[in-house]
Amino acid sequence: MKKLCLFSTIFFLLQFSAHAQSLGINDDGNPPDASAMLDVRTSLANKKGVLIPRMTQLQRDAIPLPALSLLIYQ
Repeated sequence: MKKLCLFSTIFFLLQFSAHAQSLGINDDGNPPDASAMLDVRTSLANKKGVLIPRMTQLQRDAIPLPALSLLIYQ
């Protein structure tokens, strides 16, 4: 019975996350902007930023079929 309950819970959570339209990462609980796939915000008190992946030119050039507008720091 415990396995069935655990399986049902995991299945439900996977279904819920599969239908999400956008993701909001913030410290004030606001929902993400409807036009954004990823909305990253912080309050003025925290003064934090976003860390973009750092790569060398060789690592960058080794990416197979990079997405249009892929953002890295070289």
